Parts: sequence; structure tokens; C-alpha cells
Amino acid sequence: MSDVRHSKEDGDDSKLDSSGAAASSLGDSKYNLMEDYYKALKKLQYETMKIDASFYRELFELEMKYDAQHQKIFDQRKEIVTGQHEPADDECDWPSDNENVAGDGDEVEKLCDDVQKKAGFETSDSGDKEDLKGIPEFWLKTMKNVSLLDEMIKEHDVDILKHLTDVKCILHNDEPYFTNKVLTKRYFFNYEISRDEPFEYEGPEIVRAKGCAINWNPGKNVTVKLIKKVQKKKSGNAKRTITKSVQEDSFFNFFDPPSEGILFDVHANTVQP
Repeated sequence: MSDVRHSKEDGDDSKLDSSGAAASSLGDSKYNLMEDYYKALKKLQYETMKIDASFYRELFELEMKYDAQHQKIFDQRKEIVTGQHEPADDECDWPSDNENVAGDGDEVEKLCDDVQKKAGFETSDSGDKEDLKGIPEFWLKTMKNVSLLDEMIKEHDVDILKHLTDVKCILHNDEPYFTNKVLTKRYFFNYEISRDEPFEYEGPEIVRAKGCAINWNPGKNVTVKLIKKVQKKKSGNAKRTITKSVQEDSFFNFFDPPSEGILFDVHANTVQP
């Protein structure tokens, strides 16, 4: 009897092993099927990102097309700012800041004065109109009213930026600080999807920037500071003075960016090292 029972128990174990293997096989099959689904979805997502990359490239080309139209207006603006062109009456046909403001006249005048002072632009009734040529320090005052740029501008930069005549690139009139007439900075974009991290794609990135060499006049370089250190020689009491150049915070460091290692998300406005 014991042999019979033993044989029966063996048969039960065989059934359990068989059903367990079947369940495991079914589970593996479902897992593999779900894995295939995920792969198919990722492939579809990758295709949509390829479309996005094409969109951003065409968008850039469209911006370049309209940039030419903008430039005509910017050139007219430059002529007014620099005093090369005196706008006619029809060119000035635009409401003054106080024309549509309700309230007491004195309050309106005070409000306009406050706005002018905040912007850094002041007007004066004294002097002849012929003495006024353009808008002095227009771009310096404009840049100072942009918080991001204002943080970059140091006290020793101010006198230099007073000579700005345009900001499509940095254009100067007769400049006592450096000999360059034009300061430029070029950006290199990448529109392609990364093979290593394709699903991190969020649009074009600035991968590299190239500034320009500024030809500073002697003693006028505001991007470096000279530090003198007195060193004592090991033998005897003799001393020597060493002059060392260290980088100084300045707006003009903008034109000396690292040539490699820049990753700038154009849409998120973030820089990654």
C-alpha cells in the first residue's frame, strides 16, 4: 500500500509541476507581449520627435525670412537713435503716453515723469532743438532696464556702453576703449535628435558659441584686473613685486565664451554644463 500511495503522490507532484510551468510560460508570454507594446509606442514617439525636429528647422528658416523685413525697420530705428534722421510729423503720429490716461493733469504729468525717470530717459526744455541729435545713451539705458542684462553690466562697463549705436551686433562709434568697430558672437545650433537620449529632445540646442577678440587700447581692458604681490626671496631679505592678471566681472566677458561644453535649451532658456 505504501508503494501505491507513493506512486500516487508522485503523480500529484507531476501535475503541480506541469501547471506551474504552464502559468510561468503564460506570464512570460504576457510580459513579452507588453514589452513589444512599449517598444512599438517608443518607436512611434521617436517618429513624432523626428517631425518636431523638422518643424524647428523650418521654423528657423521662417524666422530668417522675416528677419530681413525686421532689419529694414531696425535700420530706420538706428538712424533716429543716432541722429542720422529727423523723423517727420507723420512718422511721429503715435499717441503720447499720457493721452489716454484719465485723471487730474498734474497726476498724469507726474506719472509720465516717473516712467521717464525709471527708464533713464530725461527730457529738457532748455536748449535749441538743433542741439539735440538722436537719443544719447539710448542702448545703455535700454539694456539697464532689462534685468538679465543689468546684472551683467558693471560700473566699469557703463562708460563703454554709452558709445553703443546698435545691438544687432555690438556696433560702436569712435571708441576710446578698443579699436573694434563691431563686436560679434556666433551661435551654433543642433537640430538633430540624440542617439543616446532620443526622448530628451525638446527642440534645437545651442551647442557652441564663438565670440571675438576685443582689441583693447592700452590700459583700457575692463575684463582683467592687475594684482601686485610682493614676494620675499628664500635667501636674504630681498623682495620682488609680481604683477598677475585675473579675470574681472564685466559685461564684455559675454564675447569670450567657452568654445566647447555649452548646451543651451533654446525654449527652456537653461544652460547645461
